[in-house]
Amino acid sequence: MENTAIRTGAVGTDPHGLRRSLLRDAVFLRLLENVLRGEYRRGQRLRLDTIADEMRVSRTPVREALVTLEALQLVTVQRYIGVVISQWSVEQMAERLRIARTMVIDPPSCGATFLDRFDAYWLRECRTEAGAFVELGAWYLRRRGSSVSADWLASQHTVLDVFYTDDVALANGIDAVVDRRRRLDVVDRAVDAAEREDLDECAAALLDLAGALIGLPDRFRVAVPA
Repeated sequence: MENTAIRTGAVGTDPHGLRRSLLRDAVFLRLLENVLRGEYRRGQRLRLDTIADEMRVSRTPVREALVTLEALQLVTVQRYIGVVISQWSVEQMAERLRIARTMVIDPPSCGATFLDRFDAYWLRECRTEAGAFVELGAWYLRRRGSSVSADWLASQHTVLDVFYTDDVALANGIDAVVDRRRRLDVVDRAVDAAEREDLDECAAALLDLAGALIGLPDRFRVAVPA
């Protein structure tokens, strides 16, 4: 977000003149990037007022954004203390993918089958192969009647999509550029299978992609910038 001067907003908007939902999402994304890039150190304590002042917003969108970050176990919000950055790890990011991979291997059927055909347009806002994995995986699980699992996976979209961007991955000692062409080819394979309604082939591609993403930290380690 730009550090623009606060101006009076219309009814239903923040002082920036943005709808509160859009401002909350923008604040959430910036906070998420600050946490994953290490600009907020693990264990660091921050005051809600300080965050709001730095971002030139009111406390409300910051508080709303922190609710999602806390659900993702990246921060804790403590009375009288403020915001504490969690001791999250690269391994925990891989764990999210492992959970998703297990769901794809054995989708727990718990509801009606989702019948909508896959549309590659849904991937337009994905920054990385991890984001595409989440979108494709959530669609696949809904097609298998696993709507609860699909909803959980969808909730991981932003954190995984941001974590595997080049700069954030590099800040965590991972070279996400290496072998990307192969991962993108797997995404294309999964998309093609989904569009053809070939769920088995889609699942096989998703498992291949999950394995490639999980293996990135071990295969392509670089020195973490000081």
